[in-house]
Amino acid sequence: MSANWKAVKEDLDWSINKGDEVRGRNELKTVIAKGDHTSVHAIGDALKMGQRDGHKVANYLRCAHEDPKRLYAISRRLIGVEQN
Repeated sequence: MSANWKAVKEDLDWSINKGDEVRGRNELKTVIAKGDHTSVHAIGDALKMGQRDGHKVANYLRCAHEDPKRLYAISRRLIGVEQN
């Protein structure tokens, strides 16, 4: 199964910005703001705190494996921090 980039962006946006009372939201934002593209697995751990759907987490992990820099850039844009 291949990575679904549109879905991962929507899932991250929900976890970071749109979901009500998402567990791990602050941790997710902190990891994204501090890290670099090598921190995508730490972002995944924070995402798992608030995301109960295993398919969405699995898609995130596929995207992280396929292109961690792209995934990190998407995450940074969603919190309003541009990549260096």
